[in-house]
Amino acid sequence: MNESILKIFQRLHLGEGNLRLLNIYQGVPIAYPATIRSISSSSIMVQTEKYQVVCLYRERETFIQNPEFQAVVKARVSDLYIPKLQATLTDFEYVEKGIGDRRQVRVWPKELVTGALQFTERSEAVTGELADISMDGLGIFVAEKDFSPRIFRHGRKIAINYRLTGTFQIPLPQKYEPQYSSDPTLRFDRSQLRLSNIHTPDIDTKASTSTRLVHSPELEAQGLIANIGFDALNKRYRLGIRLLADEQYRAIVSQFVSQRQSELIQEITSLYKLLIKEA
Repeated sequence: MNESILKIFQRLHLGEGNLRLLNIYQGVPIAYPATIRSISSSSIMVQTEKYQVVCLYRERETFIQNPEFQAVVKARVSDLYIPKLQATLTDFEYVEKGIGDRRQVRVWPKELVTGALQFTERSEAVTGELADISMDGLGIFVAEKDFSPRIFRHGRKIAINYRLTGTFQIPLPQKYEPQYSSDPTLRFDRSQLRLSNIHTPDIDTKASTSTRLVHSPELEAQGLIANIGFDALNKRYRLGIRLLADEQYRAIVSQFVSQRQSELIQEITSLYKLLIKEA
């Protein structure tokens, strides 16, 4: 065990300071406070919340955050006491910065979603599988046989076309029509108008907008390849794409992310109830 990490745990325990545990559940960050209950020579026992406990049970590891640490601390779950919401953590080590700094929620699709990747100078498209998606980006898996370092490189512009499963509401702004009075006494000569007299009418957003339902829309977006990783186990590459998307695309993806978040929270709640019964 890293001695410096142990000393910080001891100091936080004496000062009744809290930790923050972080896990990623199918792309959604699950982060709740944790209180140190006891410390041994190689482990600590913490108490946290039910959502975090489910993640600890599934992943058998977690990431610990506190301003006292020089970086995020990774820990292994050695024991779990689900009814008491307690866990014993050990094997502490600092990990690379950036974990837990994601600005937007990025979720995994529930169903298989495939898309076509297209480059301007290449006529044929490459088929990819959607790995995860957020408002401003997405991850795409490309089979090793379809990957070419010459084509797929950092900063390369790419077009993506895929169909997102589900039903979404698309806002349709209505055109504002100014109302003119027929009463001649209420009309003014243009020369009499002053800037202080001119105002923008208050527009009721509910009245001025309407929506239409779109089922499993086909989405098109352009973006830049931000990062590339290799999954040796599944013999595929993962492309991180930073998107340059319009408002309609973002509106659909925002709803998709929100829906997936709700589904995953319900899933975690069901898993917790099941674990309690088994315990």
